[in-house]
Amino acid sequence: MLRHRFDILLGVLTLLLLSAPLVGLFGPGLHPILARGTVTLVFAAMLISAVFAVSQRRITVIVALSLAVPAILLGGLNLFVDWHWSVIAAEVLDVCFLGYIVIVILRYLFAAERISLDTICASLCVYLVLGVLWSSVYCIVEALEPGSFAFSFAEDLPEDGQRGLMRLSGERAVFPLYYSFVTMTTLGYGDIAPISSAARMLSAIEAIMGQLYLAVLVARLVGLHISQGAAGRSSAEQA
Repeated sequence: MLRHRFDILLGVLTLLLLSAPLVGLFGPGLHPILARGTVTLVFAAMLISAVFAVSQRRITVIVALSLAVPAILLGGLNLFVDWHWSVIAAEVLDVCFLGYIVIVILRYLFAAERISLDTICASLCVYLVLGVLWSSVYCIVEALEPGSFAFSFAEDLPEDGQRGLMRLSGERAVFPLYYSFVTMTTLGYGDIAPISSAARMLSAIEAIMGQLYLAVLVARLVGLHISQGAAGRSSAEQA
């Protein structure tokens, strides 16, 4: 089962990215609790699958669970209440947990001695987890400093309506996820723009991090492929 831990995490991350726009499409016709609950449930499944992905060592499981369980509980609480600091606390826990998951998986990737399906899935998981992590960061920035982001497609909405769009809940979850991945891939469509200094600098940092990760990852995988090929040729010659 542990052999498929990164496959499962990759599948749930993909489901999260797919569920956000689907809830955005059908959310207005659903009960608000059901719309928010769908994304919250998939997000909780992603946290649990991430714990499973790093479950090779006892200490990593303990640390991951100590961060994931409070995040899941606060996420469930926020379905029924809209307390400002409770929402921020949940996002902070999400950032801490996802950051820890990224570190653990990166350690696995750089300790790997050969390319396998596991290493490829793990590298994809890191990239997607980074995107989700940064979406939570932007939600925290918007919560602490409302108006940090401008939405060109929501000009007809009141100011309060625009501020409420940067939240990882219900039909609004698509906006922080979309902005994060557009920033990390440096597409820069411009329909969501950072306004505050914090939002601008964090967006720049994410764009740099995304490009550096891809460059380092490609170099690492190419190095593994070369060393793996050399080892195979050496074994064949000895035989």
